[in-house]
Amino acid sequence: MRRAVADDVPAIAGVHVRAWRTAYRGLVAGEVLDRLTVEGRAQMWEELLAAEGEAPGTTVAEIDGAIVGFCTVVAPSRDGDAPPGTAEIPAIYVDPAWHRRGVGAALLEGALDGLGRRGWARVALWVIAANAPARAFYGRFGFAPDGASQAAEALGATLDRLVRDGVRTSRR
Repeated sequence: MRRAVADDVPAIAGVHVRAWRTAYRGLVAGEVLDRLTVEGRAQMWEELLAAEGEAPGTTVAEIDGAIVGFCTVVAPSRDGDAPPGTAEIPAIYVDPAWHRRGVGAALLEGALDGLGRRGWARVALWVIAANAPARAFYGRFGFAPDGASQAAEALGATLDRLVRDGVRTSRR
C-alpha cells in the first residue's frame, strides 16, 4: 500500500466506478449507477488528490503494478456533530475482481493504524443502511451504528453512520 499520486487517478476512477456498480446495484437508484463514468470520477479524483496536501489522504492497494483498491481518510471528521478526536473514512473501495482476497481488510487496517499513530480516538464512516455485506465487514473491525442516519436523496438511499471507538491500532 502507498499514498495515491496524480498518476493513479485513472486507475482509482476505474476501481471506483466498477465497485459502485457492483456493490450498490439494487441499493442505489439505477440511473445514478448508469450515469457513472470513469472520466467523471477521474475529474473528481484529480480535484480531491490535489486538495489533500499533507492531510492523511488516500491510500491505494497495488498488486502486480495494478491499483486494485483505495481508502480515503479525512481528519477531523466532516460531521458537524462529531466529538473532538473523530476522524472519518469517506471512501474505501476494492475492484470487484479482488473482492474477498483481503484487499479491503488491508486497506482498512492500514487506515486504522495510521489514525491510531496520529492520536485519533474515533473513526466514523457512512454506509448504505441496506448494505448488509458492508455492515458485516465494518463490524469485524469494531464499527457499530451510533444512531445517526441521513437520506442521501441523490443516491435514492438511506445512510447510517458507523463508529469505531478507541482507535489505537488495528486488530493485527
